[in-house]
Amino acid sequence: MNLTIAVFWPPPPHETTAARYRQIAEAGIDLVITGNYLADRIILRHTLALAEEAGLGVLVASDPRVDVLMRDLDVDPAPLLAQVVDDYRTFRSFRGVSLMDEPEAGQFARVAEGVAAVRAAGAFAYSNLLPSHATGPYDTYVGEFARLVRPDVLSFDRYPFLADGFDEGYFGDLVTVREHARRAGLPAWMHVQTLAYDGHREPSAAELAWQVNTALAYGYTGIQYFTYWTPDPARGEGFHPALIDGDGVPTERYGIVRDLNLGWLRPVAAELTEWTSVEHTGDVLVGHYGERQRFVCNARFDRPVEVTIDGITESFDPASGSYQACGPVLTLAPGAARLVR
Repeated sequence: MNLTIAVFWPPPPHETTAARYRQIAEAGIDLVITGNYLADRIILRHTLALAEEAGLGVLVASDPRVDVLMRDLDVDPAPLLAQVVDDYRTFRSFRGVSLMDEPEAGQFARVAEGVAAVRAAGAFAYSNLLPSHATGPYDTYVGEFARLVRPDVLSFDRYPFLADGFDEGYFGDLVTVREHARRAGLPAWMHVQTLAYDGHREPSAAELAWQVNTALAYGYTGIQYFTYWTPDPARGEGFHPALIDGDGVPTERYGIVRDLNLGWLRPVAAELTEWTSVEHTGDVLVGHYGERQRFVCNARFDRPVEVTIDGITESFDPASGSYQACGPVLTLAPGAARLVR
């Protein structure tokens, strides 16, 4: 599998340093989605240079010219978007342009113009979708976006760990976006909740792994952590510390995500072949990869499960990078998964 591991909301301008970008790379991350007031050509080019030095890619999501163009329907976006791409394409770290985050259905035609212009300029075109609780009928919303906009990936966000429980709509959105990505022949990306904010609680280590593993069971090829740096209190959504707190200090979840990426996600993704389908039975998800591989995931983040899968003889060990003999009975910790064949 060609997996992308991204972070949204990178260090702010005064913390945009070589050391900070090495810190991102050391967590097993390969793509930075800009924001956090990296909002002009000068700071973005500086960011691209630092990311290049650290071996990271950058998806430019905070160039103010793009934001203005996407909202001014009377201006042809192609000439200026070509200039935006030209301003950044000389950096090896440049991965593309985000046209709009969470567009409403009435904005799809304008986003489609932007996507076409960025693609014509030779760059990756991205726009991330709303969750279903913020739209009308979700199947229609996602299907029309895929049909009209045709971005290079189909991406969405839905943060399931609520202050008063679990968001039961999470799996429905995961299924809907994946199915429309399959129909359109597009990769599917999703966001992982890393922090507490208004109406949401801080996820545990098992809940972070659960988000990643349920996505892999459904064949998602892009994992985007929301957020990396803690958003400023002035933004008003009651953000608590993320992977890096507001003072620049790594939280416990930075280490959890680093170990998850390096010790599990990267090794297992390198083994996965082409995703074909998924079974969701009770407390277990089974993602089918190729003819022989099964990605078996605990669909519960709050307790272990035991599952019997006939026909399996080997289980992948990420520490050694090899397969080891196993029987048909698997015990999965909360949120955990195994790759078997």
